[in-house]
Amino acid sequence: MESEKSIPFAKPISIAGVNYTHFEMQEATVDDLFDAEIELSRVGGGTHTPLAFNGQMMVRQLTKVSNVKGDVFEGPFTINMLKNWGTRNYRVLRNKQAELDLLGEVEESDQDQA
Repeated sequence: MESEKSIPFAKPISIAGVNYTHFEMQEATVDDLFDAEIELSRVGGGTHTPLAFNGQMMVRQLTKVSNVKGDVFEGPFTINMLKNWGTRNYRVLRNKQAELDLLGEVEESDQDQA
């Protein structure tokens, strides 16, 4: 079931034959940043490949997907899943990711001034 924190996908996604309409995402951690970069370095990418890097970050930041029937999938999420969800859903996820990044920067700025 969707919570107040859930965000709708542009169009439903399918995982193992179940359609999901909403997602939740958490703010990135330093561990997420390192893990994404390490994973990309294994395949010749890194922070210099922003689409792949953001994708690696997304699969780490996604906490769950859900639908109105109460179905919930809490991961693990993979790049291959993300590739199948389409560009409109990628943009929705990327916008939420950018929003969370900005919130983290504001919080860090507030802490620096204290």
